[in-house]
Amino acid sequence: MFGRGRNEPVRRANARTVPPPGGRDPAERARRWPPLRRLVRIVLAVLVPSSFGVAALGAVYYAADHAAEYLDESSGFRVERIEVVGNQQLTERQVLERAGLVPGSSIFDVDIVAAGRRLLLDPWIRRATVQKRMPATVVVRIVERRPVALLAGEGTLQLMAEDGSVMGPTTAAGAPDLPVLTGFDLERRRTDPVGLQEELTGAVELLRLLEEVGLPGSRTPAELHRSVRGGFDLLTGDALVVHLGPGPYRPKLKRLAEAVAALDARALAAAEIFLPGTRHPDRVSVRLGP
Repeated sequence: MFGRGRNEPVRRANARTVPPPGGRDPAERARRWPPLRRLVRIVLAVLVPSSFGVAALGAVYYAADHAAEYLDESSGFRVERIEVVGNQQLTERQVLERAGLVPGSSIFDVDIVAAGRRLLLDPWIRRATVQKRMPATVVVRIVERRPVALLAGEGTLQLMAEDGSVMGPTTAAGAPDLPVLTGFDLERRRTDPVGLQEELTGAVELLRLLEEVGLPGSRTPAELHRSVRGGFDLLTGDALVVHLGPGPYRPKLKRLAEAVAALDARALAAAEIFLPGTRHPDRVSVRLGP
């Protein structure tokens, strides 16, 4: 009566509550160390592929280095020819020295960007490009600045380019036959470089206009002086002094041509001509010469 029934299931002890012989339950160990397991898996997942990746990358570098050495040793990839295009004042040797290009070097070692930058450091060079023509040619193209005037001041003569930049000193014996710019305070390079550059650029632009329009009687400009009254005074090759004053200069040059034509019609020669200013825009004053 008090025994188990025939169909009553036999109760067994819970396997989770009974430790296995000789140690702890594996499930319990897993619950006690889940962070460590995840850390080990992450480290293996990162390090193992990375190790193979580093090895593969090292192999690529090794192969590339030996390939570059092989190409350098091959005569077909040495710079055998350097073409210089556009130089007029500078010699081909000077251009190559400024660019840092040497025939016989590996064409793979030629840094065309750096060579172009070095060329632009020369005041004679306005634009420069360097190109490679595989397998063994480098082409250098330059556009030189054109000197249009001589800047006098501080006991020196300096060449002035058409863009208003100073190209460098020259001597009176070696200077080309160009108009001379005078009256500029060159000490302003330290105190007011922007203002000085604007004045120099204005003088170069006026010389360009004189070249375009021309002076009456086929005269040529010999000196352009920065006037203390503002603007410029012009001295021509035959010693005629023209007080231009401030701009705009195109209408003033037209009035100058009219005044000289009127003087020539009367067989008169002028020593000085004062072109109209803002106060008397229609008046041209003339001081006659001998």
